[in-house]
Amino acid sequence: MKINYLTIEVYKDNAIGDCTNGGISGRFNTLLLACKRGPWHFESEKETPLNLCMVERRQLFSVTYTDIIPAAINDAGEVVPRPGWWMFGGNIAYTSDNRFSEAVGHSYPLKIRDRRE
Repeated sequence: MKINYLTIEVYKDNAIGDCTNGGISGRFNTLLLACKRGPWHFESEKETPLNLCMVERRQLFSVTYTDIIPAAINDAGEVVPRPGWWMFGGNIAYTSDNRFSEAVGHSYPLKIRDRRE
C-alpha cells in the first residue's frame, strides 16, 4: 500500500539539550508526516521509516489538542500510532507547505509528543 507523506522540519532549543529521552525529534531534524495529499510516498510493505509520524487529535474536557506523535504501519498497511504513552519532549514541527495546514487543521507549528519513559 502506498503511504503519502509530507516532510516537516523539527525545531529544537539546543541550549537545553535533548529532552525527548531518545524520541524521533531528538534523533532526526526532518520528520515524515503521513497525510493524504503528501507529495512523496513509500510502500508500506517495505520497512517503515523510523522518522514517520502522524497527527493526533485528543479531546480533554471541551478542548481539542492537536499534536504530532510517532507512527507505525499495521498489518493492514495503515498508519497507526506507535504503541506507548507519548509525552511532549520540548520540540515542535512545522513546514510552510500549504498541505501542512490541510493535514493538521491550522497553520501554526505543532508540539511533537515523542518522549517516553
